[in-house]
Amino acid sequence: MFGATPSPGSEVYDFTTLDKLMPHPVYGKMYWVCVCILSPSENTFQDVVQPLLAEAYELDVSKYAKRAARK
Repeated sequence: MFGATPSPGSEVYDFTTLDKLMPHPVYGKMYWVCVCILSPSENTFQDVVQPLLAEAYELDVSKYAKRAARK
C-alpha cells in the first residue's frame, strides 16, 4: 500500500499532514497504518477508512471462528 519501507532515519512521511492515510510511525514496518487520519474528509473516510475497517473486522471474525471451532 505504501511501497518499500524507508530505511531508518529517512522517513518520507509528514505525520502532521491532514486527510491522508499513512503507515504507522512506529509499527509501519509491520504493515500497520495510522489508526487516526488527521481531519479525514468524508470521501477519505468512505473510500479509504471504511473498507480497511471492514476488512480488518472480517479477518478478526474469521480468526475468532477458527479458534472457536477448535474448542
